Amino acid sequence: MQESVRAGSETQSRLPNPILDLAIAVLEGQLKAWQAYQVEGTRFVAKRLRADLEHLRALGHCCDIESTAECQRAWLRETQKDYAEEWGRLVATGFALCFGELSGFGSLFLGRPAQEPCEPAAAEQPGKPEKAKPSYQAAA
Repeated sequence: MQESVRAGSETQSRLPNPILDLAIAVLEGQLKAWQAYQVEGTRFVAKRLRADLEHLRALGHCCDIESTAECQRAWLRETQKDYAEEWGRLVATGFALCFGELSGFGSLFLGRPAQEPCEPAAAEQPGKPEKAKPSYQAAA
């Protein structure tokens, strides 16, 4: 079935194209992911550059081998902690993007809005008692 779309003063007819819609949705998801990772990466690099600058400043004021070694060990511990935290943030960002984007694909394949749940609620299903919600869901 053709759709008519007005662009400016002309009317254009268009055919529905689910493959193109899927490709556009995938590319939009990819763009969103690249932006999220870019922001996260930029924050991490800025944080590490500040920490390295502070380390060099402290290292420049060390007057003996013991204080220099302790300064280096403290910097190494802080760097390891920062990288571990960053990997955690990257994984969390990946999961958030994955689950956020996958919920939108249901509307492309199933023909229903992304916000609509896939299964009816327990109260709507005959013969099934309602389960108690976990405390983290009850607060939401």
